[in-house]
Amino acid sequence: MILDVIVEDKLKRLPEHKKRISEEKMKELALSSTRKINSFYEALKKDGLSVIGEFKKASPSHGTMNNKIELVERIRQYSESADAISCLTEEDHFNGSTEYLKQIRNMTQLPIIRKDFIIDPYQVYEARVIGADAILLIAAILDDDKFKELYELAYSLGLDVLCEVHDEEEMKRMLALDVKIIGINNRNLKTFEVNLETTKKLSDMVTDDMRKAGKLLVSESGVSDTDDIKLLAKSRADALLIGTVLMEAEKPCELISEFKCIYDNECEKEELAGNEKKTEVKICGITSEADARLLIKYGADYGGMVVFYPKSKRDITIDEAGKLAKMLKESDIKTVAVTVSPDTDKLRQIQDNGFDYIQIHGELYEDVYNESRIPIIRAVNIGKNDNMDDIKKSISEAAHKEKIVGILLDAGIPGSGKTFDWNSVKELELKEKKLFLAGGLNSLNVAAAVKCAMPDVVDISTGVEYDDILIKGKDEKKVKEFILNARK
Repeated sequence: MILDVIVEDKLKRLPEHKKRISEEKMKELALSSTRKINSFYEALKKDGLSVIGEFKKASPSHGTMNNKIELVERIRQYSESADAISCLTEEDHFNGSTEYLKQIRNMTQLPIIRKDFIIDPYQVYEARVIGADAILLIAAILDDDKFKELYELAYSLGLDVLCEVHDEEEMKRMLALDVKIIGINNRNLKTFEVNLETTKKLSDMVTDDMRKAGKLLVSESGVSDTDDIKLLAKSRADALLIGTVLMEAEKPCELISEFKCIYDNECEKEELAGNEKKTEVKICGITSEADARLLIKYGADYGGMVVFYPKSKRDITIDEAGKLAKMLKESDIKTVAVTVSPDTDKLRQIQDNGFDYIQIHGELYEDVYNESRIPIIRAVNIGKNDNMDDIKKSISEAAHKEKIVGILLDAGIPGSGKTFDWNSVKELELKEKKLFLAGGLNSLNVAAAVKCAMPDVVDISTGVEYDDILIKGKDEKKVKEFILNARK
């Protein structure tokens, strides 16, 4: 097996290293080193995906790398986009060298992990001396006693340890040893075959409590394109160690940025999908493609565009609204044209632009109702001083109309950000119509609103806009938090 051959060659190489610098001298140099360590652990612990960009000349599975940029330029790009650097120092099968790590140390402040087949304390001391901030220990080549010895030695020198596993038995061993950083190698080190599902399978063995306690997961090997990134996102790994595809890229910094964006987006989708969708979410007042992309990114159920109502600051032309509706429908988001007292001409324009629903405030004229080919959401405002009997009558009339599929309850002044008494909803008879709850909702109160009024859909506009009124559009952080909290 190739792994056995590599270890045998490493045993032959060690005496050469020890001949150049004795074990006693290397230990002395390591213990007396005053070099500041850049925390590998903290670099991976941050929010979002961390990427460890690798430098290697060759590998047994791939052969010599088709390197398109010089080392200085590579490390410059890694420093701009990656969170840590992995440097191969194994000589015989990866064409690595400790000299490469020394060079890289002088080019960057990023944490550097020495990636090698470490089997002897000498290599750990050497890692500290040549400029590494962390080392790799491979479970497959070390028994528990030796692993623990090298692990504890590394931490005594201030080095972090990436503890590599590639099957369930090795994962169990690392969990029993309670190591801090576990690397899941998708490449079987005995056959060198790659299976990205290995990360998902083994990551499931790490409980949420272990993650909360600070245990980190790194997925290693096998990434070649964005589809691989999407697959690995299901594992919720904290970091990816990526080698060949970055080594052979002309602009690795751009590839790293793309991978991070795709991975984080996929994780957010998984998080949102993991919440049982008891309540749907409608984001209203969409005015731009940037707004629409947020709805797509975080999985809103409805998108609303205000049309034919110039009094609203969110009013856009029917052509603009139609383009946004098309964009949302391509992502299976239901589209709603929001308007006030429309006539049949405005209705026809809305229908011609392919909207799924029309939401009508103000008057619903009989000819508009009769001519409508799309379902109607009827808005009813509940003001502080409104007569509840009149409100009930309006809702009852709407509830008996076949083309009306939903009743939207809003505060007295739509779009004002004001709430109304959610308990009043319990008195209303909606029959089989969907209840859309609007008026003053935000990420802080939506869970309480859902619990109290039990709507089918929560509807928000002002509550996901920027606090600074001079900034137009929807605030990404607010959109994400609102959708998450609405579906908890």
